[in-house]
Amino acid sequence: MGATVAFLGLGKMGLAMAKNLAAAGYSMRVWNRTRGKGAEIQGALELPTAGEAAQGAEFVVTMLADDAAVESVVLGKDGALQSMREAAVHIGCSTISVALAHRLAEQHAARGRRYVSAPVFGRPDAAAQRQLYVVPGGDRDTVERCRPLFLALGQAGTALPLPEHANLVKLIGNFFIASMIEMMGEGLALAEKGGLDPAVVMDIINATRISSPILKGYGAQVASTRFEPAGFALPLGLKDVGLALEAGRGLQVPLPLASLLRDHFLASLAKGRAGWDWSGIAAIARESAGLSPRRTSA
Repeated sequence: MGATVAFLGLGKMGLAMAKNLAAAGYSMRVWNRTRGKGAEIQGALELPTAGEAAQGAEFVVTMLADDAAVESVVLGKDGALQSMREAAVHIGCSTISVALAHRLAEQHAARGRRYVSAPVFGRPDAAAQRQLYVVPGGDRDTVERCRPLFLALGQAGTALPLPEHANLVKLIGNFFIASMIEMMGEGLALAEKGGLDPAVVMDIINATRISSPILKGYGAQVASTRFEPAGFALPLGLKDVGLALEAGRGLQVPLPLASLLRDHFLASLAKGRAGWDWSGIAAIARESAGLSPRRTSA
């Protein structure tokens, strides 16, 4: 068996990532708030607390929903940090705030432990297919120690100087994606009101140099208004846009488009759409244009 990895957080993304690490030969110790998911990972030992899972592991990987979950699981009672051995590395794959990433780096350093931020781009289907893009940030030598794990998940870029830099890039990337979803929602509402089939419009756009994987993937969802099941749920989209706005506030960078996106996420949730994919914010543009939130043929 390869090195021992403690994997904390077995949601849709985490479970797929942990399975790939197990398939790559790592010895897996796992923890999840809801017990039982470890049985889906070949050879994994499921432990009752994050701290117990982290004991003796060379790498501790967290893939959790938000700042509060990461703080609790890593820094809280029975948390991973107090159980990590001296040479261990914590790889934080969660999409968290810039401020928390900085604090985690400080807390690990104070205890003589190592921390690398490694947020990922990709949805659960990409995670299952080892097609994630990892954005590492932290000490270059420590990042290189982690690189074999990253390659078991997909591909990874060059290390950014600080852990929080990686998290800022992730927030910027998700802001870009949400902005493109809003753009497609508005543009395709215009197309439909003009008598065009949104799917035909996206086929035309994707045959030009404007095309991109985001336009192809999310464009199909927005054109068809198929917003369920959620690959990335609306509440998580609101969380990430909120974190981008928080980073902008701290750095004194106005983000007016992010403010619009936040309001559209809030409006979507107020309409009871928490179970929709985040591409469902496109329905707000449809409703503003006098269209139904979803096409009847969807």
